[in-house]
Amino acid sequence: MSTKNITVREAAPSSLADGPWIRSRKFDLIFLTASGVLVFLPYLSYGLLQRLGASTATASLIVGLAVTLLVGGPHMYSTYLRTALEPRFRERYGWLAYAPLVIIPALVVIGSFYAFLLLLTAFFFWASVHVTHQAQFISETYRRKVGSRITTLDRLLDGAVILGALYTVAMYKFVTGRFTMGSSTLLFPEFLKHIWVAQAFTAGFAALFLYYVIRTMGEIRRGEASWPRLLFMAATVGLAFIIPLFDNLDVAFQGFNTWHSLQYLALTWFILTRQADRGEIGSGFVRGLSGISRTRAFYAAMVGATVISGGVYLLLWRGLGMPQDRAYYVVVLSFLLVHYFYDHFLFRDFAPLQEKAASYSRS
Repeated sequence: MSTKNITVREAAPSSLADGPWIRSRKFDLIFLTASGVLVFLPYLSYGLLQRLGASTATASLIVGLAVTLLVGGPHMYSTYLRTALEPRFRERYGWLAYAPLVIIPALVVIGSFYAFLLLLTAFFFWASVHVTHQAQFISETYRRKVGSRITTLDRLLDGAVILGALYTVAMYKFVTGRFTMGSSTLLFPEFLKHIWVAQAFTAGFAALFLYYVIRTMGEIRRGEASWPRLLFMAATVGLAFIIPLFDNLDVAFQGFNTWHSLQYLALTWFILTRQADRGEIGSGFVRGLSGISRTRAFYAAMVGATVISGGVYLLLWRGLGMPQDRAYYVVVLSFLLVHYFYDHFLFRDFAPLQEKAASYSRS
């Protein structure tokens, strides 16, 4: 049947799972929360490589490639299993499922040649929003698991406190011209390059954070909070604040990317496994990579996609003579920004994480 006019009726909170965890205590702690310790691994590896004699540039490159191959690339390409490769997604969203596959790569190519700094600045800002949106999605899922009342203010506060933590220290680097990615200093309006701007941002975030803590304490007293969500949000906000403190922001954000990508891969694997069990996957190719018994195939396929994209990058750089940094960003950002676009839809759909199969009806 046609699914263009399909709507999803969310199950009542009581049907959402047996307990406050998204999958299980062990799964959530390993892949969603406690794995936050991994944010320090890239920087520790970066320092170790330098001690072993590698130059700063070489150490940064090795760390970046390792993160990209093991989790960064695989998490990015796993998005396409639930979107561009899934007939139900294409039917549900129509042209919005196809347009970004053409428009976004075209804009990346144009930007890489004619507005490179603008492209990098836009990428960083969208990346920070994307990471925040994923954390919001996880936080709201935890709220739904215990049947909490969820308001627009709850969603906005979760996002604001994470984004504010990420930008508080970063703002000092923006206003002093020290926020660099690679050899490029990201764009920031000249009229805002004053220390008082960063100080005002810090004061605003401090007030927001205090309000968030007081509001959360009220939720705890009323029995509306769950410890899995509180642990997750505490880890996310704390680490978001710490990451920009490091000198080499490329390596530091690779740490945050490691944690974010592992969360994403784990959630995608879990969702695809559940959908495979329910018979909700419309693509034979995706079904072949979904399910507990196909975990290795799922991960191997995503690593394989990363390796292939690396080959395209080498072709553009070595084969066609495109400047190395341009070739890298043309390949990576073309796929990455489409991934961001698709996730604005996926992070608004909680049906795949419901305990019971979603109920579909014609509207």
